[in-house]
Amino acid sequence: MLELEMPSVSGAGSGGPGLLLSLLHSRSQLLGRMSRELASCTGREEVYRCLGRVALPELGDWCDLDVLQDGVLQRAAAFRAPHGAVHGPPGGPPSLLARRVARSGHPELLQGPDEQVAVLLSSGEETLPRVRAAGPLDCMAVPLRLAGQLLGVLSFASREPELHLDEDALALAEDLAGCVALALETDRLRQELKRARHHAQRQAADFQTLLDVIPVGIGIAYDRECRYIHQNGWFARLHGLPLESNISLSAPDTELQPIRYLDGNGRALIPEELPMQRAAATGQEVLDVELDLEVHGQRRGTIVVSAVPLFDEEHRPRGSIGTIQDVTARKRATEAQRFLAESSVALSSSLDPEQTSRTLVELCVPALASVAAFCGWRPDGTLGMLMLTHADPTLQPLADEVARTFVIPEGHPIHEAMMTGRPRLIPVLEEASSWYAGGEAQRQGPCHGLGVHSVMLIPLAAPQGVAGVLVLGSTDRACTEEDFTFAQEYAAHATYAIDNARLYREARDAISLRDEFLSIAGHELRTPLTSLQLGLLHIVRESATPGDPARLSKWVAMCQRQGERVGRLVGCLLDVSRITAGRLPMVLEEMDLSALMEEVAARMGAELEKVGCPLVLKLQSPLRGRWDRSRLDQVLTNLLGNAMKYGQGRPIEVTTLATPEGVCVRIRDEGIGISPEDQARIFGRFERAVSERHYGGLGLGLWISRQIVTELGGHIRVESVQGQGSSFTVELPRWVEG
Repeated sequence: MLELEMPSVSGAGSGGPGLLLSLLHSRSQLLGRMSRELASCTGREEVYRCLGRVALPELGDWCDLDVLQDGVLQRAAAFRAPHGAVHGPPGGPPSLLARRVARSGHPELLQGPDEQVAVLLSSGEETLPRVRAAGPLDCMAVPLRLAGQLLGVLSFASREPELHLDEDALALAEDLAGCVALALETDRLRQELKRARHHAQRQAADFQTLLDVIPVGIGIAYDRECRYIHQNGWFARLHGLPLESNISLSAPDTELQPIRYLDGNGRALIPEELPMQRAAATGQEVLDVELDLEVHGQRRGTIVVSAVPLFDEEHRPRGSIGTIQDVTARKRATEAQRFLAESSVALSSSLDPEQTSRTLVELCVPALASVAAFCGWRPDGTLGMLMLTHADPTLQPLADEVARTFVIPEGHPIHEAMMTGRPRLIPVLEEASSWYAGGEAQRQGPCHGLGVHSVMLIPLAAPQGVAGVLVLGSTDRACTEEDFTFAQEYAAHATYAIDNARLYREARDAISLRDEFLSIAGHELRTPLTSLQLGLLHIVRESATPGDPARLSKWVAMCQRQGERVGRLVGCLLDVSRITAGRLPMVLEEMDLSALMEEVAARMGAELEKVGCPLVLKLQSPLRGRWDRSRLDQVLTNLLGNAMKYGQGRPIEVTTLATPEGVCVRIRDEGIGISPEDQARIFGRFERAVSERHYGGLGLGLWISRQIVTELGGHIRVESVQGQGSSFTVELPRWVEG
């Protein structure tokens, strides 16, 4: 056990200086051991255990350590000899001595035996009996202080007379307290550093997560020249480059990426003009710079870049941070609205169908496509390209040739879109030549040279049906769903213009047809009315004076014929009105078709004889069925009248016969015939295959006949060769349901 009672250095007696040196050596060893063991401690608990091992029993057999926690002195550890183990739970109240030293900041030494020692070592009345029973003799307490700041109090007590606490022990305790204070502060700093490091790691992880998920591009440069710019995941995806790529345009040649930034005029910016480089060089913010991003020669979108500088400790620029927003969709939406507004005005500027179709196609190039075509029905009944425009002016003559010669066959995607009205996106044509179905010559001909690789088919669906198909093709990229959606929106606007042009043309044609019809109707009515007036005038004259009765009968018969003719003309006009209104009345009855044909032939015998057309009847009788007698009479009269009008005095053959489906009537003449192109339209309203000046008529007979036959569930057709006559065939079911 270390003897702490030290004689004076100048004191008499043998061994004085040697004893002092021995004590100093032992004290130095104790402090050295304490320092070494504390240095290896990695936590507060290890510091406590080290204190117990080293301080006891050299400085007593009782030791308490109290520390300040949030300004309150609390028991941290207690040690008892002989082993220096931790005794009692931490957190208890400190002794009165420890509290007094903590308040004063000065060490205290109290030697006993004395009741006062027990009182000061207790924490209050409740612990005093237990302390008295322990029998402490001496006690001392020293503050734990570091850099003038109180950390706690270290208290010692001795119960053995041999272990006497004195001033030297107090000095040693103060030295130990300094070591413990340093160790506790070191541990505190270590813990703070650990917490700070953990906090920094969490912040870094949170920041990285933010960089990964934020829908904004981030670029960070840590050097003033911005030779290396880190990008976050969002920006990497926009670039289409690996995340670890150096996206700086100021990068070394070996690290440069195929990136360009273009201004509003399409000029590529040099590195020094870019926002991050400008912010790092000038130390000033660069805000809201709109640029077009191009990677590998392909446009990736429109971005808005803002950059702020990073500063060092002396407030000098040391790099920059840039934020990048993708405004492609917003810009495209703005441009789309402007384009739709401008295109609506342009499409509405003309009511001519051909000019509207041309404007429709021209507006699409290059705004929507590299190649644009408007497909529809041609006058010859084939489906083709009515208008075709190419973005490359040098290929326009070729495009015109394609529009003129390319006939769209059945089964072709354009034909399907025209028939179904369903839009279609073809991102990549698997085989370009197959798109131009129509023979090897067309596959290898002009169509193949247009270079279309991706196509959108947009039918223009009007209330009356599909007005046409807008074909938009790209020569350099695949059309996207976004392109497809916008093209359909444009087509919806265009449909109104196309339909308005169609309605205007139909109205104009209807007015022209009406004027022509009124002229013809006026002429047709004037002729019998003039004859009727002339006949009535002669009848009046013949009645006034006695004359030849036969002559009077002749004029009466002529008036009767002209009256019937006027009646037929008026009846046709009334039928047109009824058919148009959908109110053509039908009175069905059982009858014999062959007998009706004989009646019509007999009634028209005088007219046949007048024009010199022999009539040959080949009638299968009876041919009974259920039809409207008066309407069927009207059809047979119209057809036989046409045969007389155009028969040129040659024989007319009328045949009736039964068929597996019903009955058939065929009226054949050997007259002027009808050309193939006229055969498709002679059944139209007010249509005719010859001039009304030479043959007369309203152009309504065949149209009315077709409506009646259709209403009876049958069909009417014509077969004719010009110069060799015509054959009209009516097929009817036998029994028509009412």
